[in-house]
Amino acid sequence: MLMKWIKCQVNEENKRSFSKAQEGWGQLRHCAGFIGQIGGWNRNEPCEAGILSVWKDLHCYQRFMQHHHDEIFAKSDQGSTYTNISVDIFESISNIGTTDSTDFVEKGKLLRVAECSVENVKRARFEQVLRDAGNRGMIPGMLSGAFGKRQNGRYLAASLWDNEDSHQRYADKELPALINESGVEDSTQRISVSLIELHPKWAVI
Repeated sequence: MLMKWIKCQVNEENKRSFSKAQEGWGQLRHCAGFIGQIGGWNRNEPCEAGILSVWKDLHCYQRFMQHHHDEIFAKSDQGSTYTNISVDIFESISNIGTTDSTDFVEKGKLLRVAECSVENVKRARFEQVLRDAGNRGMIPGMLSGAFGKRQNGRYLAASLWDNEDSHQRYADKELPALINESGVEDSTQRISVSLIELHPKWAVI
């Protein structure tokens, strides 16, 4: 599974136009290998949109980029609605709570996406902890989740939540224990967390 994590900076006056354009990506559902896409506005950065797109594999994603992306993008006129965009591709390490990755994009009200970089000597240990966390399954309130990585030592942890209280309990109690278990707290850099309030009309299933 492949995860595409998109962040767009949008001026306040353009948020409505951006949102309308984001609703125009429904054609994705007809692309081979597409699993689903969700997104919304980042509570930590109100003028930042976060979109998570999930694909079967790199080959399917590359075919989409070569044959379909530019046409959909041009038709939406979305390029005129944001001031900056970042796009990162992560290869899935493990899922949390389900082997059916479609569950990841069909439910939930909040999407938490955490990104970090890990020093080379700590990566094997870090990845094993992520796999173990996935094997233990979900904690109360978590609907699904996935861990992904890039070759440069960057990692992404995405989790879907049914409500804010469940997420906050995880952030306060479960997460510190997971970080401590990984043994890489002093080796992680540039940690950033996006808490996305999902917009139902942005979802493409």
